[in-house]
Amino acid sequence: MTTIASLLKRVERIEAKQITTRPSVITSAIVLTDEILRDAVTNWQQWVKDGCASVYGSHMHLRAPMLTVEEWEAQTAYLRGEPVH
Repeated sequence: MTTIASLLKRVERIEAKQITTRPSVITSAIVLTDEILRDAVTNWQQWVKDGCASVYGSHMHLRAPMLTVEEWEAQTAYLRGEPVH
């Protein structure tokens, strides 16, 4: 049986894990333009919620977008010895 007290403790634990300070270091798997960098710094919490970035302490890592099969094949053709266009 769940009590109000146990629910409040659970909420407190969840809130304690929330990152509230702006990251001070950004790493990236994508090429950063000034516009992307400004948006990532300004809207970092939304980037994390959308799955476009991860925050570890004071470091934020911007993820590359998921590739389609065709995009992945085109980008990795050189690894298979195929000609690159």
